Amino acid sequence: MRVVHVDSGKYWRGSQKQIWLLSRAQINQGLDCWVIGRPNSPLLNQCQSSNIPTMGIKVRFEVDPVAFANYLRIFFQLRPTVVNIHCSRSHLPAGWAARLAKVPLILLWRWLDNPIRNTWQRWKYRQGYDAVVTISQRVAQVLQEGGVPKQKIHLVHIAIDPDEHKVYERNFAKAQLGMQDDGFPIVGTVGFLVPRKKVDTLLHAFKILQKRISSHLLIIGDGPDRKRLERIASELGISEVAKFTGYRMDASALMSVFDVFVVTSIRDAAPIVLLEAGLAKVPIVASRAGGIPEYLQDGETGLLFQPEDANDLAKKIERLLIDKEVAFKLSERHYEFVTKNCTVTNLTKINCELYEKLLKTNGLFV
Repeated sequence: MRVVHVDSGKYWRGSQKQIWLLSRAQINQGLDCWVIGRPNSPLLNQCQSSNIPTMGIKVRFEVDPVAFANYLRIFFQLRPTVVNIHCSRSHLPAGWAARLAKVPLILLWRWLDNPIRNTWQRWKYRQGYDAVVTISQRVAQVLQEGGVPKQKIHLVHIAIDPDEHKVYERNFAKAQLGMQDDGFPIVGTVGFLVPRKKVDTLLHAFKILQKRISSHLLIIGDGPDRKRLERIASELGISEVAKFTGYRMDASALMSVFDVFVVTSIRDAAPIVLLEAGLAKVPIVASRAGGIPEYLQDGETGLLFQPEDANDLAKKIERLLIDKEVAFKLSERHYEFVTKNCTVTNLTKINCELYEKLLKTNGLFV
């Protein structure tokens, strides 16, 4: 079976990590797997370093005739059994090309829980895809509300590879970040800095926390919201104890530096960082938003707070910093959840079963 994954993103984010992990695991399972992505993107670079076959196509906009022609040429050349389309910009050019090339199975992946509001978006999801794969019940709900038939939606949870996931020793992580070992706890987050991540809620919560517990704030990541967040930190008077590292390819390995890890999104289908923090055995406080509660159970594997409520967030962080026993139990249970339910081995098995099921349903595979 030849499987192709299509993505046009230029950043290294959660969906790109999943494409890389899945394609690498599928090759190890004996599938002939290819990744088509933006030329010189972090995804293609990572795949090439893992000996995953790649091809580069730049997609300029959603209806891109040049990209369509390039996808069509590649699909005729590779003759894939399955094409997985992972990003909205590639939906139409790659989807139309796959259909014209008579690809037996075309899957659309939905990684975001943004509402499908307008006629254009609804129309896109009616363009001949065999199924839509999503990563949380919340996204499945969004798809149904957007007009996608329930029977076409399939849930596949995000995953991580515990066997190869690197986590730095804590003091080494501090040294890599240039942080002094002064004994103060470190609170923070990792992610792409965009408005929906609501990192400003963390900044305001940290300001409240500082009145009770002296600590450091660490924000690993970059994005269009970074300058605004740095300005807010300055206005709150916390710049001296708040560190913005910018983009780090080793961000997940650095998670051992945190005493409490925080996710503040107001919309998030299923943040990969929850799994990465889980493998680092770091206690987590996350917003009760999107698909997050499906991966973090309040009071059992972490603590949830009301989105955009800085006071609630500050209280939850303070609780974990003060009650080390509770923090330890939560982090251990979350580690167990991740290693039992969210491994790339499970992800690959579920995907292969889904491919075979849908191909058989279409009368194309026995």
